[in-house]
Amino acid sequence: MRNAQKSLLLIILVVFGTGIIGGLYWANIQFVHNVTGGTEFIVPNRAMKNFIMEGITPYGELTLLNIQNEIYGHSVSIGQYPYRVNIPLFMLLFYLPLSWVGDVFVARAIWLILLEFSIFGLVLVCLRLARWKPHWALLFIILLYFVLWLPSIMMLVTATSILLQALLFCVALRSIELGSDELAGGLIALTLLNVEATGLVFLVIVAWVLSTQRWRVLGGIGMMLALLFSLSLILLPSWILPFLGSTITNWRAGLAPSTYNLFESWMPGIGHRLAQILAVGALATIFVEMRAVRGQDVRWLFWTLCLTAAVTPMLGVPYSPAWVVFTMPGLLLVISVMNLRWKLFGLVGSLIVLMCVFLGLWTAALNGIVSAFILFYPIFLTLLLYWVRWGSVRQPRLWADEIALRG
Repeated sequence: MRNAQKSLLLIILVVFGTGIIGGLYWANIQFVHNVTGGTEFIVPNRAMKNFIMEGITPYGELTLLNIQNEIYGHSVSIGQYPYRVNIPLFMLLFYLPLSWVGDVFVARAIWLILLEFSIFGLVLVCLRLARWKPHWALLFIILLYFVLWLPSIMMLVTATSILLQALLFCVALRSIELGSDELAGGLIALTLLNVEATGLVFLVIVAWVLSTQRWRVLGGIGMMLALLFSLSLILLPSWILPFLGSTITNWRAGLAPSTYNLFESWMPGIGHRLAQILAVGALATIFVEMRAVRGQDVRWLFWTLCLTAAVTPMLGVPYSPAWVVFTMPGLLLVISVMNLRWKLFGLVGSLIVLMCVFLGLWTAALNGIVSAFILFYPIFLTLLLYWVRWGSVRQPRLWADEIALRG
């Protein structure tokens, strides 16, 4: 009888899961056919398709022309962003499975399913890292919130992989907590996409690994990168210089906004200097926290990584508004600490914070206020993270807090 119940439950779960995936696929197909975008998937997908199907270098002019035709419908005109491939070959390999799919709309729809599941996965892993188990009703509200949160929508429109990188970082931290250091290192090595947003987080976690002498984590990072880099050199030995050239070209084209062009548009005379001051202050903040986290536990490291992700746009690097979704762990950490520390007041306060962020970003987007994404929201999240810093980096000392964490 018990085996029959288990079999029935398994069948129900399989049918339910298949229905969800099928529904998401149908919705995504409608989405990609009716919403222009997906550039952060189209570029690497076309590059890998040309490479594996025709042996054409991902960084060549023919691939560039194919990409521009897919995005613009013609070769690039003066003033348009060129969309050269600026992803290293050892990272492009992760787009290989979907490059076999002939129809780019189908491939993009499947890619969006992966991104949608990553939203749920990231919420659950972050709550575990924060040691918070919300009531099921509140958990449902949080999941729904981050599905409808503007950065999540922008992620789906652009098809950026950056939330997957946030998920890899967080799963790596959880793996370190569970003692799977080599696995954690391998996952960390896979995060070197969109380095403008993720690069500093990568450096902070490597610095922490060195300070805590978690050599197996470092070994996992080194082995994974060595494996991928060696494979890329075997497949295309000459890829490095063309990749660097494409990266420089895209950087000069300046599609993504930065605090530098933001301040210069506001105050042409002193804007550049003000952006420099902000960048120095942001970098100094990260440096101070890197020193503070040396030798500390994963809980402290998690807060430091969330802060680093929040501060990164203020460094003046080109930062796409869609990459704001990378700060989701920081927002989750803030509301988790508020609920754990201040109970009913924390619940009300966290809902107010979430509503302010939700309405603020949607309002900014509808009115074309780019500064909200690369300046005001990062400052707001940074202040929130410092507000809950004590509860984030310290283990609770009161017996009531310990019971709350175990409950």
